Amino acid sequence: MREVAIVAGLTLSLSSACAEDRQPPADGDTTDATTSTGSDSTSTGSGPATDASTGPSWPLPTDDDLLTCVRTCELPSDCCPPGSQGECPSSSYPYDIMCIEGLCLAPLCLADTDCLGEGEVCREVGGLPSCVLTCDGDDAPCMAADPSLTCSGSTDAGEGYCFAHCAQRGSCGIQLTCDEASGVCVCAGAGQCQTDWSCV
Repeated sequence: MREVAIVAGLTLSLSSACAEDRQPPADGDTTDATTSTGSDSTSTGSGPATDASTGPSWPLPTDDDLLTCVRTCELPSDCCPPGSQGECPSSSYPYDIMCIEGLCLAPLCLADTDCLGEGEVCREVGGLPSCVLTCDGDDAPCMAADPSLTCSGSTDAGEGYCFAHCAQRGSCGIQLTCDEASGVCVCAGAGQCQTDWSCV
């Protein structure tokens, strides 16, 4: 979503995650890019560790009721956006990319200071701490940041934020369908997604 462009690209496939009774990662609750075996904690990336008995403490793309195209991965570096070589992956936002269960998970902010876009703040959206540009029903500040944005998103706490609703920008093309309720493009099978992405 600029930085608005970087984060939008990383979070588009995850923006449909449903809010669940899960907590975002706590400050300092990160691991290095490792995969542990023989213990309860596993991680593939620099994000929060997962617990083998309960799973990760945040929603994954497979945790919602919508099928969306999500980038697949073997390593966190597979999830890095174009042009970020040498910077991504890293231990700091926005390149603290994670590869969990073979799927890319967008970086999770921990504080407003992580957000690089002008006016952006860290808010929970679909159970995921995300950098968003908040708004109060007015599309003007959204469109000033990016013409495809409108004040059509809602954080888990009910605060409005600038969101590129698929119906507004008509970005689903001929392969995908716009889910009006969530505002994201949904798929019916992997054949509708680009190479190295899966419909989950």
